[in-house]
Amino acid sequence: MKKQWLLLAATAASLSGCYDVTSAGIQELGSFRVVVQSISALSSGGALQPLDVVPSCIKANGNGGTKTEDVPARLRGTKDCRYVIPSGQVELLLDITALDKTGKALDFTGPVTFKVVPGDLSDDYSYSWTTLNRGRGIGKVRANHVYGEVRVWAVDEPMELRYTDGGIRFYTDGGMADPKQFPQEPDSGRSYAAGSSETVYFQEPTLQSIQSPQGNDNRSSPFVGQFVTIGRAPESGSVQYQNCPDRDLDGDGQPDPEAPKPVTLLVTGTDPSGFFVTDITACPAREDVSSAAQVRVPEPSGLLPGAFNSVFVYNYSFPEGLDPGDLLWTLSGSLQEFTSTTQLTFPSWTVREHVRELPPDQWNKYLALNPPVELTLRHCGLDNTLAPFVTDTTCGQNRRNMKLESLESGLVKLRRVRFPQVFKNCDFNGDGQVPMFCETTVDSVWTWAGCAFPPPAVDPDAEERQCSIDCTTSGGAYQNTRCSEKAQFTSFGQFVVELAGPGPREAGLDDTLANRQQDVLVSDTTSKRLSSGYEPGVGVSIWCDVDTHVKLGDGTATATKTDELLPARTRKDVIMESNKSVVAFLAAQPVATSPAPRCSVARNTHTRVLLLTKDAVPDLKVDCDEGTEATQDTDAARQCRYLHGASFDVVGHLRQVQAARPRWMVLPRDQDDLCCYPGPGLECPRPIKPCQ
Repeated sequence: MKKQWLLLAATAASLSGCYDVTSAGIQELGSFRVVVQSISALSSGGALQPLDVVPSCIKANGNGGTKTEDVPARLRGTKDCRYVIPSGQVELLLDITALDKTGKALDFTGPVTFKVVPGDLSDDYSYSWTTLNRGRGIGKVRANHVYGEVRVWAVDEPMELRYTDGGIRFYTDGGMADPKQFPQEPDSGRSYAAGSSETVYFQEPTLQSIQSPQGNDNRSSPFVGQFVTIGRAPESGSVQYQNCPDRDLDGDGQPDPEAPKPVTLLVTGTDPSGFFVTDITACPAREDVSSAAQVRVPEPSGLLPGAFNSVFVYNYSFPEGLDPGDLLWTLSGSLQEFTSTTQLTFPSWTVREHVRELPPDQWNKYLALNPPVELTLRHCGLDNTLAPFVTDTTCGQNRRNMKLESLESGLVKLRRVRFPQVFKNCDFNGDGQVPMFCETTVDSVWTWAGCAFPPPAVDPDAEERQCSIDCTTSGGAYQNTRCSEKAQFTSFGQFVVELAGPGPREAGLDDTLANRQQDVLVSDTTSKRLSSGYEPGVGVSIWCDVDTHVKLGDGTATATKTDELLPARTRKDVIMESNKSVVAFLAAQPVATSPAPRCSVARNTHTRVLLLTKDAVPDLKVDCDEGTEATQDTDAARQCRYLHGASFDVVGHLRQVQAARPRWMVLPRDQDDLCCYPGPGLECPRPIKPCQ
């Protein structure tokens, strides 16, 4: 019976005309096989060079070598031997095969485009696509901002245009698109089939890797627009460790191995709109001293003062549940620039430790591991020369200044700064703002002027701009006067403070630029004087190791026992007058020959930086008027005299404000971040306490 049914079924099939066919859909494009044949870093000059792997891989697989080339090529880019996050573009050579929907090679001819995830394709569109011929093709793709687990995709879809604020971004000299850079769209349309490479492993992002500029411009992070996650929570399997190269820790000239340190994210401060975070285990950052970097004075250690390891997290509101000193496991968000300070927006985070759950004496135990970096004139970008330069008066004016950029959003300390004596309103037209100014050349002489290039024939803002220049840079009517522009203070709460000038640290001055001061070995028998004089109106600071008679005069000035006696280690600030450009010295008593005592004289650079105290110390009235309040016998008058007579140490977070002058600002967290050195016979203004 069963055989009969089978025979009937076969007969029916034969009569109905049934037969086997191959589905036409199988021969359609289904995906691509993408193989990364090589990967290289692209130098600033366009040359290809090996892409470095992380130090731990070199130590584990370099057979005693110290370079990436010592690591077998097959290991590079694997999970245990990750590439470093490159400072520029990478180029990947791809072997691409078209596949049908069963995964077999397909005879396909046509253009395919590339994607790199995570990463941004090069502005040069020619590195964003290739043409397959008979199912095979070789392509080159260039991308930057690659990190973590990277895959390269080949996609049968039209070219994706890239945009800037000014429109479509083109990479041609004339600003027009080169037709050769774009594939010709096939008449049959696109299938949107796609395929990806295997994972190429790069370092996971750290605050340092997303903050370090790609190039010599401190105005933006290279990862702006990217969503990143820093750190790793233990429940994911393991914590994230720093991967730092060995360095000389004991001073014997030989690199010493460092134990791996977990990424440690410390909350250093909070404010009404967010909080600041520093990775306190970040690797030290080497200073680029190449000619392209145009470093004024290299750091003696060879390392930058900061490690690009801090960021402001813009939370849109106060970060409830976080306190300074807390530790985080992870920090996620999108990167953006605000006034040229990098910040993380739409954030999320996981807490590692709430220090306020501990006894009060442990609340600062992690903050103590992250002492603020003292901001110096060398960090501000001043030359180590006796002669001044126009930008000396504004700390960090040069956009190539990586010293300050390495400290951005981190805690810094201002030492012995002076508050404004005068607040001048330069908003003459009452529109609530004053125009910006920039350094420029007029008849080959550097000066302050407008920022437009070329300058307009008639500058409608000339009067306001000159007022702001003179006030902010101690020029014109405000020479040797600490002046801050009032409209800027009224609108934003910002005001300028003056950093300590060059000179001996013991004198409360800045000794990081030795050539800014003139030293004279003094004698008790022969008058000695400066070799170079100063022009009239210049403020200088004088300091001597021993009791010394001091005489100001011309190039023939001679000090005698009848001239003013300057006690040892006592600072004297003077304004040079006409025919009194040189200082002469005569020790008041016999002096030792070794070490020979000396006197120093240094010009006050009047270097300014912005400060904002209205949130940290709202009770401190910084805009008091010495001409009115200080002449009255009232408490307000006394507080004003105390404010103007004192110098201050200030701790706070460093922020760049590109449109402001100066460009860099310090934000204290509370009144404990300020302390005072009272003026002679004076006290500290309330509520500031004396410095210990």
